[in-house]
Amino acid sequence: MHWTTETVFFVLFVCLVNGINAVTSSSCSDIRVVDLSHVHGPKPLTAPFFPPYSFEIVNRSISQALGGNWFETNYIKTSEHSSTHIDSPSHFFKNRLRMHELPLEKLFGPGVIIDVRKQVSKNPNYKMQMSDIRRWESTYGRIPNGAVVLLSSGWDKRYPDPNVVFNTKTVSDITSYRFPSFEFNAITFLAKFRSVHIVGSDTPAIYLNSARIDLSGFTFLFQRNIPVVLNVANLDRIPPSGSTVFIPAINIYDGSGAPARVFATVPASKMVKKYYG
Repeated sequence: MHWTTETVFFVLFVCLVNGINAVTSSSCSDIRVVDLSHVHGPKPLTAPFFPPYSFEIVNRSISQALGGNWFETNYIKTSEHSSTHIDSPSHFFKNRLRMHELPLEKLFGPGVIIDVRKQVSKNPNYKMQMSDIRRWESTYGRIPNGAVVLLSSGWDKRYPDPNVVFNTKTVSDITSYRFPSFEFNAITFLAKFRSVHIVGSDTPAIYLNSARIDLSGFTFLFQRNIPVVLNVANLDRIPPSGSTVFIPAINIYDGSGAPARVFATVPASKMVKKYYG
């Protein structure tokens, strides 16, 4: 079965309205929804130069002002760029799209999951290369237009300890970070020749230069108004090809990014216990 964008949205709507367990028609039973995000709190991972996360309980009690009903509400303070989140192009490039300007249709697309876990097991600083992209395309075909391309390194299993995730003893020193990312040539290829919607990773950054602070991988995408999604989780639960990945994020006015509840829809026929070796 080929799932068009319109079909996916319709099926999700039906499932949400009727309840997946209550629906007996084949539409909802034909897809699975997989959470690709970390929980936002109690200590969401973020860069050391961002303000810390804060969660304040405002009320958890019976409220006479609300007719004697139970009333819960909280106040949170959080960096836009913490836990699983999206970077809008304005994050590292002046006069590019901010969160409220991102077209909603650009925040989802065919999932392209490129598995580099074997390489990372030998080299934790591994950079996904053109050869990894070519290998994926030789198996699954050309990366489709509008794809969400995600690097799957298994790094999400290290979350949320910052020393373990950033792979350093000195979290305050950005140049000491060591984790998987994309090779610059792979980033430029995806942006120039594959018309992707989003590039992302299960690590804290899509581009990392161990020798110096270097944002060129980000800025190449952001200049072209291509957002980035980071700290994605559970990529080993969806197939390398055949899913649709959604990045629903808070529509923050003038925001440079936002926490996101990233998820994927997968045809039930493609849901197996294990996809990778």
